[in-house]
Formats: sequence, structure tokens, C-alpha cells
Amino acid sequence: MSGLIQDSRPTLIGYLPPLEGIRKTGANYPLHAQYINIGDIAYAHAGAQLTSGRHFTAWNFSMSAEEVNEKFSKVVFYVPCRIAPPPFDGDGYPYKMATRFIEGLKIPFFSLGESVQTRDYDYDPSLHRSLSPEVVRYLEVIADKSPIVGTRGEFSAEVLRKLGISNAVPLGCPSLYLNGPELRGSLLDVPAAPERVAVCYSNYQGNRHSRIADVMRMAEQAGYHYIEQAFGLITQALFYPGKITGADIHNARKTYQDLGPLLSLLRQQRVRYFTNYALWKDFMGSFDFAFGARMHGLTPAIHAGKPAVFIAHDARVREMCEFFSLPFVAERDLPRTLTLDFFLERCDYSIVMPRYQAAYRDLVQTLRRHGLADNIDGSGQIIDAWSPEPDAQVALEEGHVQCSAQELENLQRQIELCAGIPDAVFERLEQVRAISQNWFLSRSGRGGQ
Repeated sequence: MSGLIQDSRPTLIGYLPPLEGIRKTGANYPLHAQYINIGDIAYAHAGAQLTSGRHFTAWNFSMSAEEVNEKFSKVVFYVPCRIAPPPFDGDGYPYKMATRFIEGLKIPFFSLGESVQTRDYDYDPSLHRSLSPEVVRYLEVIADKSPIVGTRGEFSAEVLRKLGISNAVPLGCPSLYLNGPELRGSLLDVPAAPERVAVCYSNYQGNRHSRIADVMRMAEQAGYHYIEQAFGLITQALFYPGKITGADIHNARKTYQDLGPLLSLLRQQRVRYFTNYALWKDFMGSFDFAFGARMHGLTPAIHAGKPAVFIAHDARVREMCEFFSLPFVAERDLPRTLTLDFFLERCDYSIVMPRYQAAYRDLVQTLRRHGLADNIDGSGQIIDAWSPEPDAQVALEEGHVQCSAQELENLQRQIELCAGIPDAVFERLEQVRAISQNWFLSRSGRGGQ
């Protein structure tokens, strides 16, 4: 192999939010609103670093295959949750456009972070049968172009195999691998009585059985911090108070179920949201313990060496936790009355440490086998282990809570006004909006037509 000339062109990373963070300006609002789950920065940053160091550019649906073939050495996709049955296949991802792009590539292509998207906790053995032809075609093209299809866990790989995709390989979520060969030993030191506790939860699916209202009430009463990662009412209240609409409050009602604890946490300045991973990790590092149902809301705590317990509300989180043997509990198994001791008793990283080391070794071997380990040395250490430097304005915006008393008073008035509006009204307005949006997406190509 010594006679081969290494391709010096950069890597194209398939999806990558702006790692420096997003400035909270009116002009940036439409862009920011597109990043529904800012937790994407956790796996995208890790994946880019592992495979490419700093020698990469983001695709983000902005270049043709012809242009990419000319300017880049390879393409690495980290676009998870695309094994998506209805209704998740209608989330706006341009399957047909992305499929055509991948088909047009003549340079090496790799997909390393596939996973299922489902609201069920149980592993559905027939999930593959519910996938649309468009989704199946996308997955088949990925498998045809990529020598392997890396998945976040065993269940995702099993679903792909049932589709006839034989090169699916469970690699785990890239987000966990930022620490290199070993996790921090401080994860073994679970505090008996933590003074600073962080909560990262989720109910983006609007499930009525979600325990988010109980968790938010627990955080409010016990003095915990709540860290949001979804774009919605909290993000708007913190950074864009002039953008809040009745629809935003209606969606927040479905998400949080009870907005009282949320308002109280905002008043106490114990709600945070980050668009830069370094700021997020540093903040989580200031806590003694964390728990919640957001996989990538808790990984910054793990990277900072702070023990965390996961709540698996669906099969997606469950398989990631099982792959790494992370301490977790099914949301449906939570007790009626939540206590911090319940989570502390389940926080054991003694099994996680050796499992992580084995998974990391397997990942490195896989990357080496396919020529993707230029930023990993012979011992498995990440050569250029860089942290995304925050934009100066982003650091100021996300360094403290900015909600004023007047803004919170306005928010409470808005919530009270919306309380008397029936859900059916908002549902009808959403149908009106969807007509124009779907037409626009189809005309622009984002809908894949």
C-alpha cells in the first residue's frame, strides 16, 4: 500500500449543524428553527472528528453529486433515525433527493450512524414491513454504496437485515466515542447526596403516557436544572420572545403537559439550552449527577465524567443504552412517585467501562479497515482531539439565562390566553400551514419530487 498516493481532499460529512453555535438573531431564526434537535451536534461532531480530524466540510443538502465528486475525497453520512416508519418518515427529510445524491457519487461513501425511529419501547419484529418504498429504496442505495452500514445498535441492524441488507454492522452511536479509548474514571464515583442535579427529558412525540410532567415538577421542587435540546417554546422564551405564537404554546402543552413547572423553572433561571457542544459539556461538568430521556442531552455529562442514568422512552434510546451497557430504566417502569434515590441506585458504570473499551476497539478496527482512521494513532488515541470553539456572541448568549421578568410575565399571559382555545382550532390551522409547506417542498425538491 506504500505506493498509493493519499487523497488530500477533505471529507464531506453528510449532516453537520454549525459547530461554533447559532447566533440568536432575527435573521438566523429560520435557520435555527430547522435544527429541531440540537442534540445532533453530539454525534455529528464526534463522527467528523473520528473520521476526518478537522479536514472536512458539511454537505447539509447543499451540493450536487458532481460537485462533491470533484472536490472531496469521500463522503461520510451521520444521518440517523432514517429507518423510519410512518409518521416519522414525514418529518421533512428529503429521501428521494438524498437517494439521488448518493447514487450519483463516484467517490467512496460510508454510512456510519443509522438507527430506527419509533415511539415504542418494545422491539417490533415486523417494523421492516411498515417502511415505505421510498424509505426502503433510500436504505438499499446506502447499503449498495457503503461497504458497511454502521448502526447505533443491534435492533437497527436486525431491521436492515430483514430488508435484505447484509452489511449492517452495529457500531454504537458515535457521540459516545469522543473520549477515545476510555471513559473517565469519575463515572464510577456516584455521589450519595448530589447537590447539583441536571435533568434532560423528552416528549417530542407528544405521548400522553410520558412522565415529563412528573419529572419537570420534580426538578422544580428539588432545585434541579432542566436542559432543553428541542427547538420550541423554551428556546423561544430564552432567545426569541418576540417570535412566540399560539401554535408554539399549543405544541408546548402537548410536549410538557403541564406548563406550570416550566414557567417556575424559567423564573428561577434554571433552564438552559446550548447550540455549541463545548459550552454544553462544560455546563454539564458543573453538576454532580444527571438523569433523563435525552440520549444526547446526557452524553455531554458522560464526556465530562459525570454519572448519568438514562430513561428509555422508545426502542431507539433503549438500543443505544443496551449497546454500551449504560445504566437505564424504561420510562414505563418508573415508579408513581419519583425520587432521586431511585435513579442513584441504578447508576452503576462498572459494566460500562469495559464494554465501552471493547466497543471503541471494534469501531477503530472498522475505521482502519475502510481507510477512515487517519485521526487515530496506533494505540487508539484520537490524534487531534479538538473541541468546537464557540462563537463569541454564542458564548455570551448561552453563558447565562436571559429571560427578563417582563418577558416571563408576557409568556404567562400568552399561556393563559391560549388555555381557552380548543385543540381542534390549532389542528385546523396546522392543516392550513401543511398545505402550503408540502407544496413548497415538492416544488423546491426538498420533498424529493
